[in-house]
Amino acid sequence: MLRKLGFPICGMIFLMLALNGCSEKGREFGRSPDHTNFGAPVEKTEETERAYQTQQLSGPVTHNNTKLEYSQFLSNQLNAMNGVNTAIVMTTDKNAYVALMIDSSATGTKGTTKETNNQGTQKGFYNDTQPFNDYLPSTDLNNGYNNYETAVHHDMLSHRFKQAMAEKIRLLQPNIMDVYISANRDFLNQMNSYAQESWKGNSLMPLLTPFNQTVARVFGTAQVLPDR
Repeated sequence: MLRKLGFPICGMIFLMLALNGCSEKGREFGRSPDHTNFGAPVEKTEETERAYQTQQLSGPVTHNNTKLEYSQFLSNQLNAMNGVNTAIVMTTDKNAYVALMIDSSATGTKGTTKETNNQGTQKGFYNDTQPFNDYLPSTDLNNGYNNYETAVHHDMLSHRFKQAMAEKIRLLQPNIMDVYISANRDFLNQMNSYAQESWKGNSLMPLLTPFNQTVARVFGTAQVLPDR
């Protein structure tokens, strides 16, 4: 009796798998709430059609911003995304700049290189190389120990991951001309100190010049065509 039912059951399983495969065709991973694999292949989106660092696709750019503000709203929106542990979003007269830490709530967010040393957690230490030093400046979020992941260069972040964040920012604030995203540790800590100034009610305009210098160094001005 079971042998007689074998073919129909196998046929039904094959049909279910086939239908499931069809439903996934063309899916842009990272956009849908039920998918967190930012490293999956994407059919519809090419890197030349990206929503971040778009001006650098056509030539050199300048980071001569004339306005600087911290956006709590945009930061909160990115914080809620899969793969993002912490996001700090600065807005200027025309651009948005994102500093972030990456968590394990999504896959394919960056390259395989590990930058954060969490070995101390297995030994009861905060800092694996300096067991008796647990100091961290109040303005810093990450010193490379016992923390979430960073990426020294923005090209180490996957295209889909950056694309999903840039699309959300553009949707929520359509006047943004370009979006720059980095998980560089130094950049993250510097933007965290800026955010703290904003939380105190202080204007960020006195920090505009060093900010422009920093983003020019982190993101560059020349044409960028990442191969990741």
